[in-house]
Amino acid sequence: MSATRPQRAKRNAKQDAAYYCSLGKDKEGFEAKYIDSFKGRGVFSCRPFEKGDFLFEYRGEVITKKEQENRERIYHNALKVFMFDFQFNGQQLCVDAAREDGSLGRLVNDDEVNPNSKIKVTRVDGRPHLCLFAIKDIGSGEEITYNYGNSDWPW
Repeated sequence: MSATRPQRAKRNAKQDAAYYCSLGKDKEGFEAKYIDSFKGRGVFSCRPFEKGDFLFEYRGEVITKKEQENRERIYHNALKVFMFDFQFNGQQLCVDAAREDGSLGRLVNDDEVNPNSKIKVTRVDGRPHLCLFAIKDIGSGEEITYNYGNSDWPW
């Protein structure tokens, strides 16, 4: 009879998010691909994910609303699309993901009709992180999308 190793307990979605946010890395199971000249790149799953699973973080520099306004005055329109504003502890903040850093979150495309993920503000070590969670089961090869909400982007 062979000895079996006990399986490590699976982290819940919030623990998974905290773990990867604290590392500042994306988890395995995704790849960035070029789609076309209009959409640019997108993020695709390499394996299935279940509804509720943490996917990855929309990572960048957390800045104040005032700093966001300063940067928007000097940024080219192509960089402004990487500014994500949100509320945290009653304060208006922004994640500026304009700098190409190899992270996946900044490449997720908009889908207002049928998104498969949602961004939630998650507190890790007292700081805000924008985390994408699956809102439905996601199959292997499927593009990861979320609804950008009310915006005046051309799409």
